[in-house]
Amino acid sequence: MFFKKLFLLTLLPAVMVCASCEKKDIVNPITPPFGQTDPEPDPDPSTGGADPMIICTFNIRYANTTDSYPGQAEGSASWNNRKDAVKKFFDTVKPDLVGLQEIRQEQSQWFFQTLGSDYGYYDVSRDNASGGSVATVKGEGVGLLYRKDRFELVSKDFFWLDTTPRERPAQNTDGTFGDWKSACRRITVYAALKDKKHGNAVMYFFPTHYDHQSEVARKNSAEFMVNQIKTLCKVTDIKEADMAIFHVGDLNTGSSDGQLNSLNAAMNYARTAAGGSDQYTGTFNGFGDSNKIIDHIYYGGKSVTPVKYWVDRTNYGVPFLSDHYPVLFKWEYK
Repeated sequence: MFFKKLFLLTLLPAVMVCASCEKKDIVNPITPPFGQTDPEPDPDPSTGGADPMIICTFNIRYANTTDSYPGQAEGSASWNNRKDAVKKFFDTVKPDLVGLQEIRQEQSQWFFQTLGSDYGYYDVSRDNASGGSVATVKGEGVGLLYRKDRFELVSKDFFWLDTTPRERPAQNTDGTFGDWKSACRRITVYAALKDKKHGNAVMYFFPTHYDHQSEVARKNSAEFMVNQIKTLCKVTDIKEADMAIFHVGDLNTGSSDGQLNSLNAAMNYARTAAGGSDQYTGTFNGFGDSNKIIDHIYYGGKSVTPVKYWVDRTNYGVPFLSDHYPVLFKWEYK
């Protein structure tokens, strides 16, 4: 009954969200939730070759002026000093789909303006009741990028990670948020896209950022995501879905810590499913003082053949692109 209630809440009419959108917000106009513009997967797409695709999750570290690299002056790792290297990463690797975490206003504007010729961009501020872009309503949020030369956007939307996913979680008297008592409000953005290189086959992309303090919130978020994906993608078995489905993000816990058991059971885990030498490489570096695997890529769909998983530790002009490394997964259609 708990999740049944959640599913019904997520499918409320789009007008409940759109009515409160600000007209000036051209960066991420809210589109209707799935159901009204629900795409149907091509049952027999023309492949035209393997057409490998690169999925990425990247916590970019929120913009501030005090982050520092080891042994360097205060502010040496500020966003302003890292952004050119981040641009070089995108120019070099050219990931097809990217989930972004910890986006602040100047970063949202930068992604939209700097990468806008190659990528479509969508983000949502986690604290704004209308679902406005971080670029216009400020705060911090989650976003996604998709290559324009490969994808046609079908629809996009967001929801909060809480028992009322279409309503902004209230702040509790102890300073936490929502029924799961998260340290911060947490959201997921998602999109349905047509792959123009694969017969317009529809695929789904769910980037997110789980809470960094509450184990209960992380466990509930993982369980909730499985049910949300099944509902929004209209599948009963994510692994055997006719379309490719990806759930990526900074989940703030290890894959074997127990909090992600529902994801491990319902989806495939890119880190262990794909080949590559980075299976045990940390994804969180703390600008040099940590080595934890907390950024993850999960996938479903019987058409997905894993090719390679890697953690990009390349020096693009700075010691670290962020306090997290970009995590990447290459796959191709069967």
